Amino acid sequence: MTTAAGYGTLAATVQATVVIPTYRRAPRLRALLECLTHQEPDTLARVVVCDDGSGDETEQVARAFEGRLPLVYAFQDDEGFRAGQARNLGIERAIGDVVIFVDDDVLVRPDFVREHLRAHAETEGARSVAIGYRHRVTEYEGGVPARETILAAERDDRLVELDGPVTEHPSPWIYVYSCNFSVTLGGPELVFDDGFRGWGLEDTELGYRLHAAGYAIVEADGARVLHVEDPAPRDPFRCEIRQLPPSYDTYVKNAVYFMDKHPEDAALRDFVRGDLRWYVLDEHGRWVKNGYANDVDFVIQTCRDQLRAERPAIRESA
Repeated sequence: MTTAAGYGTLAATVQATVVIPTYRRAPRLRALLECLTHQEPDTLARVVVCDDGSGDETEQVARAFEGRLPLVYAFQDDEGFRAGQARNLGIERAIGDVVIFVDDDVLVRPDFVREHLRAHAETEGARSVAIGYRHRVTEYEGGVPARETILAAERDDRLVELDGPVTEHPSPWIYVYSCNFSVTLGGPELVFDDGFRGWGLEDTELGYRLHAAGYAIVEADGARVLHVEDPAPRDPFRCEIRQLPPSYDTYVKNAVYFMDKHPEDAALRDFVRGDLRWYVLDEHGRWVKNGYANDVDFVIQTCRDQLRAERPAIRESA
């Protein structure tokens, strides 16, 4: 680790590890790794590809970059969607001063790592979380995207929702999304809770704990990425927008797990309850939205019962 003084001046020794969880997206992964070969000198300490049990050509694609990137490949068995646990493999192998988390379906500019490091440098040595934003497209052919191409794509929903900088929001942890953010290395709080399973909220819950531990949450506004979406996105809210069948099951249960993990926080409880009132079980026993304010106590209790049945060995704290 560099000294606070060296960090504040963004010395050449300040470096980052990029952590990429991936699952059966070898072509997208290849495109992202190609982008990372263009990062500015002396900023990239390591790239960890964290394979969530792909069982396809993902390992071969990753290892093909071992001579061009300081690359480490890590693997976990396929036990369903476990992106947080995959990222923990990356945290365990991270070196340098900062760890940057990106999804496997984004493309980055040559100054991407530098811009994340710059955001942390502005905190003058304090531990920090830097939020990067994304712009979405459904199709993209080409290599490293031009900045103008990124900015011309669909804006990140956070940029639409926020009235000002995320630093001015009373609960900035709400906007910690795993598609593009970074954290100062070295704190014991930096671990994703492996009680989260499936899609949703393991990244926001980490942001919540880091914020509670005193990490500054800042913007890495210059570190924007181009998010090339799948035809059927894993994010159910994106499916809803694109009029595709969404699956909210893991999101709703993860929201209850998040709330119950921090029972002393009334504001968090109100936040979760306000969200979950819109959900109801369909005839197949799946959580769906029906456009009405439903019995939120039924939703929460049903999810608790489901969690006890499905995740008997979940870790209670992280």
